[in-house]
Amino acid sequence: MKKRTRKIDKIVSLAAAEERSLGEQAGRSRKYLDEQLDRLGELNAFRHNYTGKNPASSGVSAAHWKDYQGFLDRLDAAVVAQQQIIRDGERNLETHRQRWLAKRQRLESLERVLEKYKDQDRAYESRLEQKSADELSNLRPSGFETRKS
Repeated sequence: MKKRTRKIDKIVSLAAAEERSLGEQAGRSRKYLDEQLDRLGELNAFRHNYTGKNPASSGVSAAHWKDYQGFLDRLDAAVVAQQQIIRDGERNLETHRQRWLAKRQRLESLERVLEKYKDQDRAYESRLEQKSADELSNLRPSGFETRKS
């Protein structure tokens, strides 16, 4: 392998490691976002179930009704906060995804250059082998020549 090919091969290896790392980071961001979406779903389901149990219809005290409303307000605030966490997670995922895509495109370009260099190296080696074979065939004496005196 020629010197330039070895150099680009090292660069490709480093770029591949960076691309894998960014891909893993994007994967972790996706997993985190999925977990947060699940949590929001749980909060919404909990709120839906809780609002189905309207204490006003069962003749509860005003203090109990106030506590119930306060709890629903806190639950609504938790839903709003969770929605913000999800928006932040979506932005984070998109950032990581864009960085990974950019690195992936760069890696693909570098891999094409490396393949081109390898092809050029193979062609050069092939030409050298052919040249050596031609030189060897020119050095061999022909066995059927007759000598004139």
